[in-house]
Amino acid sequence: MDLSEVDDRADWRQVGGLYQQMSSLLSNSTGPDELPDIMAGALALRLGRVFAAYASREEKFGEDLLTIMSDVDGLTGDAPSRFRRLYADERFKALTPYQQENSKRRRPKPFEAAIETCRRIRDLNSLRRVTAAARVSTAGILGGSTTYGRFYNVKGAPSIEYPASDIDLMLIVPDVKEIPALCEALMNISALDTDSVHLFSDRAKVYESLRADTPGTDVLFSQKIPIWKNVADDFLEGTGIWPQYDVSIHIATIDLFSRMILEDVSRIEDDVRVEIFDYKAELPISRYAARGFNGIDSWRESESSPVDRGHVWRVQVFDTKEERFKPGLHQGLVMPQFEIRWDDEPLSLRVPIANFKWKILERLRDERARRPWEVQHLSLCHPRFSIFAPHVKREVDSFSIES
Repeated sequence: MDLSEVDDRADWRQVGGLYQQMSSLLSNSTGPDELPDIMAGALALRLGRVFAAYASREEKFGEDLLTIMSDVDGLTGDAPSRFRRLYADERFKALTPYQQENSKRRRPKPFEAAIETCRRIRDLNSLRRVTAAARVSTAGILGGSTTYGRFYNVKGAPSIEYPASDIDLMLIVPDVKEIPALCEALMNISALDTDSVHLFSDRAKVYESLRADTPGTDVLFSQKIPIWKNVADDFLEGTGIWPQYDVSIHIATIDLFSRMILEDVSRIEDDVRVEIFDYKAELPISRYAARGFNGIDSWRESESSPVDRGHVWRVQVFDTKEERFKPGLHQGLVMPQFEIRWDDEPLSLRVPIANFKWKILERLRDERARRPWEVQHLSLCHPRFSIFAPHVKREVDSFSIES
């Protein structure tokens, strides 16, 4: 592809210039002991800015990035061979964050992170289009690494033994009556694993019974659905790269979601614990960490009971034991980016999500006043804050300082 065509679509100068610097460091005869995180983080930030010019053209973004990076590195040959080389870039193998044996989490190479981000945003948009075509009213809240690690920490699967980053999606529906139509809509996404979608549909009927048997009880409906498991992703054609990852869907009615984002309280008080139930397909964990603004974990025990086609898990929305706010796992899907991908009528989440954010920031202000000697940040209360993209961490924490 001609570089002038790429330049006509978007301004790639900052991406190309920074990648040139990174590539020169990596190709130096002595090689760096470590590549400064600031470089990978700055590249992720700049990729995100260019990506804005490719709305609904995610694959074209990936193709243009291949052209840019191939030019910088002087790569020749067909597109699949250049794709493979950049995706697996051997120059990163000596660097600790990029090693598979890294006990924390392997950081993907820059081209890998960009391609896998593109694929997930593309697939998320496909899901959105299918539900809209089926006239299913939904709102989509995106969580996980596709928000806080976009173009930085979204990893693929070099082989089936190493799972790829999944999509964490919270779907809000006006009422449980929308769920059967949602199940039908998912059947129209050929990339989703058919058996898992059928299980999803069967479990939706069980979910309806669970709610009927326990009126007034707040119950989420969750399941992981593999995508690209038995269907080839043409975007990766000829590359030999394993395409599969999971779409983790968490469905909540608007009433339940409103409770989760604290619409029913004016402020976050001390000594409060709010719990809900989650109907999950897989066996839930029995112990998990709840983390405060100081970044220190407190361990919480949880209970689950087997039911037809899954388990009902009792889990906290949040608690304020020991005068510290600790968001639960599902609030962690909304934080720290509070990213609403879409919201259809009659669902409108922009104001409620903003209200939720301000309540958390006011609570952070209160806790800083009580313990002025501590370092407390919004990012620190998220269980994955250590793998946030640097610019995301700066943005989240600068906003909370200015609040």
